Amino acid sequence: MPSTFPPDFEQFNRPHCVVPATEDFLYRLYEMLFSEPGLSLRTRQRTFETAADCPDSWRVVCVSHDALVQIVQTASAKGLRRAHPTSRSERAGHLFERDRPLNRSELLPYFFKHDTVALVTAAENTQEGVAHWSKLYKVPPGIFTSGSFSIHARRIDLEWAKTILR
Repeated sequence: MPSTFPPDFEQFNRPHCVVPATEDFLYRLYEMLFSEPGLSLRTRQRTFETAADCPDSWRVVCVSHDALVQIVQTASAKGLRRAHPTSRSERAGHLFERDRPLNRSELLPYFFKHDTVALVTAAENTQEGVAHWSKLYKVPPGIFTSGSFSIHARRIDLEWAKTILR
Protein backbone atom coordinates (compact mmCIF):
# COMPACT_ATOMS: atom_id res chain seq x y z
CA MET A 1 0.00 0.00 0.00
CA PRO A 2 1.50 3.36 -0.91
CA SER A 3 1.90 5.77 1.95
CA THR A 4 -0.81 8.39 2.26
CA PHE A 5 1.24 10.42 4.71
CA PRO A 6 1.82 14.05 3.87
CA PRO A 7 5.56 14.62 3.31
CA ASP A 8 5.93 16.56 6.56
CA PHE A 9 4.31 13.77 8.54
CA GLU A 10 6.56 11.16 6.98
CA GLN A 11 9.69 13.08 7.94
CA PHE A 12 8.51 13.58 11.53
CA ASN A 13 7.31 10.03 12.13
CA ARG A 14 8.84 8.15 15.09
CA PRO A 15 7.21 4.70 15.12
CA HIS A 16 7.25 2.64 18.29
CA CYS A 17 9.48 -0.45 18.38
CA VAL A 18 8.58 -3.36 20.65
CA VAL A 19 10.83 -5.77 22.53
CA PRO A 20 11.30 -9.23 20.97
CA ALA A 21 8.94 -11.00 23.41
CA THR A 22 6.14 -8.56 22.57
CA GLU A 23 6.91 -8.91 18.87
CA ASP A 24 6.58 -12.71 19.18
CA PHE A 25 3.25 -12.41 20.98
CA LEU A 26 1.84 -9.87 18.51
CA TYR A 27 2.88 -11.90 15.49
CA ARG A 28 1.32 -15.10 16.90
CA LEU A 29 -1.87 -13.16 17.61
CA TYR A 30 -1.86 -11.67 14.10
CA GLU A 31 -1.54 -15.15 12.56
CA MET A 32 -4.44 -16.41 14.70
CA LEU A 33 -6.65 -13.44 13.80
CA PHE A 34 -5.70 -13.70 10.13
CA SER A 35 -6.56 -17.39 9.86
CA GLU A 36 -9.68 -17.51 12.06
CA PRO A 37 -12.70 -17.82 9.79
CA GLY A 38 -15.78 -15.75 10.42
CA LEU A 39 -14.17 -12.80 12.17
CA SER A 40 -15.09 -9.40 10.83
CA LEU A 41 -12.39 -6.96 9.82
CA ARG A 42 -13.49 -4.71 12.68
CA THR A 43 -13.07 -7.52 15.24
CA ARG A 44 -9.62 -8.36 13.89
CA GLN A 45 -8.65 -4.67 13.91
CA ARG A 46 -9.88 -3.96 17.43
CA THR A 47 -8.39 -7.14 18.90
CA PHE A 48 -4.97 -6.50 17.38
CA GLU A 49 -4.98 -2.80 18.32
CA THR A 50 -5.93 -3.65 21.90
CA ALA A 51 -3.12 -6.19 22.17
CA ALA A 52 -0.61 -3.68 20.74
CA ASP A 53 -1.77 -0.86 23.02
CA CYS A 54 1.05 0.69 25.04
CA PRO A 55 2.10 4.11 26.39
CA ASP A 56 3.50 4.92 22.91
CA SER A 57 0.27 4.17 21.04
CA TRP A 58 -1.06 7.08 19.01
CA ARG A 59 2.18 8.99 19.62
CA VAL A 60 1.85 12.64 18.57
CA VAL A 61 4.71 13.27 16.14
CA CYS A 62 3.51 16.55 14.64
CA VAL A 63 0.95 19.27 15.22
CA SER A 64 -0.92 21.45 12.77
CA HIS A 65 -0.56 25.22 12.73
CA ASP A 66 -4.27 25.64 13.46
CA ALA A 67 -4.01 23.35 16.48
CA LEU A 68 -1.04 25.35 17.81
CA VAL A 69 -2.99 28.59 17.45
CA GLN A 70 -5.91 27.08 19.35
CA ILE A 71 -3.59 25.85 22.13
CA VAL A 72 -1.94 29.24 22.54
CA GLN A 73 -5.23 31.18 22.40
CA THR A 74 -7.07 28.95 24.89
CA ALA A 75 -4.16 27.62 26.99
CA SER A 76 -5.71 24.20 26.45
CA ALA A 77 -5.77 21.29 24.04
CA LYS A 78 -9.47 20.70 24.68
CA GLY A 79 -11.25 19.77 21.48
CA LEU A 80 -8.11 18.88 19.54
CA ARG A 81 -7.87 15.44 17.93
CA ARG A 82 -5.23 12.80 17.35
CA ALA A 83 -5.46 12.20 13.61
CA HIS A 84 -4.07 9.23 11.70
CA PRO A 85 -2.94 10.14 8.16
CA THR A 86 -3.91 6.62 7.11
CA SER A 87 -7.19 5.61 8.68
CA ARG A 88 -7.14 2.78 11.17
CA SER A 89 -9.65 0.84 9.05
CA GLU A 90 -7.40 1.26 5.98
CA ARG A 91 -4.46 -0.03 8.05
CA ALA A 92 -6.56 -3.02 9.16
CA GLY A 93 -7.49 -3.72 5.55
CA HIS A 94 -3.81 -3.81 4.63
CA LEU A 95 -3.11 -6.24 7.47
CA PHE A 96 -6.05 -8.60 7.06
CA GLU A 97 -7.68 -8.27 3.63
CA ARG A 98 -5.10 -10.20 1.66
CA ASP A 99 -4.51 -13.73 0.46
CA ARG A 100 -1.54 -14.38 2.74
CA PRO A 101 -0.56 -12.82 6.05
CA LEU A 102 2.23 -10.28 6.17
CA ASN A 103 5.52 -11.82 7.18
CA ARG A 104 7.04 -11.15 10.56
CA SER A 105 9.47 -8.50 9.29
CA GLU A 106 6.65 -6.53 7.63
CA LEU A 107 3.87 -6.63 10.22
CA LEU A 108 4.99 -4.51 13.16
CA PRO A 109 7.00 -1.91 11.23
CA TYR A 110 3.91 -1.28 9.08
CA PHE A 111 1.51 -1.32 12.01
CA PHE A 112 3.48 1.07 14.22
CA LYS A 113 4.42 3.37 11.33
CA HIS A 114 0.69 3.89 10.88
CA ASP A 115 -0.02 4.15 14.62
CA THR A 116 1.48 7.63 15.06
CA VAL A 117 -0.66 10.74 14.77
CA ALA A 118 -0.81 14.44 14.12
CA LEU A 119 -2.51 16.73 16.63
CA VAL A 120 -5.10 18.69 14.64
CA THR A 121 -8.24 20.74 15.20
CA ALA A 122 -11.63 19.06 15.18
CA ALA A 123 -12.42 20.82 11.88
CA GLU A 124 -9.24 19.42 10.29
CA ASN A 125 -10.13 15.94 11.51
CA THR A 126 -13.71 15.83 10.23
CA GLN A 127 -12.76 15.60 6.56
CA GLU A 128 -11.34 12.53 4.86
CA GLY A 129 -7.67 12.73 3.94
CA VAL A 130 -4.90 15.09 4.97
CA ALA A 131 -4.54 17.64 2.16
CA HIS A 132 -6.64 20.19 4.07
CA TRP A 133 -4.49 20.07 7.24
CA SER A 134 -2.66 23.29 7.97
CA LYS A 135 1.14 23.32 8.04
CA LEU A 136 2.62 20.60 10.27
CA TYR A 137 5.35 21.15 12.87
CA LYS A 138 7.52 18.45 14.39
CA VAL A 139 6.67 17.61 18.00
CA PRO A 140 9.75 16.68 20.00
CA PRO A 141 9.77 13.72 22.40
CA GLY A 142 8.19 14.64 25.73
CA ILE A 143 5.65 17.11 24.29
CA PHE A 144 1.92 16.27 24.13
CA THR A 145 2.34 12.97 25.95
CA SER A 146 -0.45 13.23 28.53
CA GLY A 147 -3.89 11.81 28.10
CA SER A 148 -5.01 8.78 26.19
CA PHE A 149 -7.64 9.39 23.52
CA SER A 150 -7.65 13.12 24.17
CA ILE A 151 -4.66 15.36 24.75
CA HIS A 152 -4.06 17.47 27.83
CA ALA A 153 -1.82 20.51 27.37
CA ARG A 154 0.58 20.73 30.28
CA ARG A 155 2.59 23.86 31.04
CA ILE A 156 5.59 22.45 29.12
CA ASP A 157 3.34 21.82 26.09
CA LEU A 158 1.92 25.36 26.23
CA GLU A 159 5.38 26.93 26.47
CA TRP A 160 6.63 24.84 23.55
CA ALA A 161 3.59 25.86 21.43
CA LYS A 162 4.22 29.53 22.17
CA THR A 163 7.85 29.25 21.02
CA ILE A 164 6.80 27.69 17.72
CA LEU A 165 4.32 30.48 16.94
CA ARG A 166 6.72 33.33 17.76
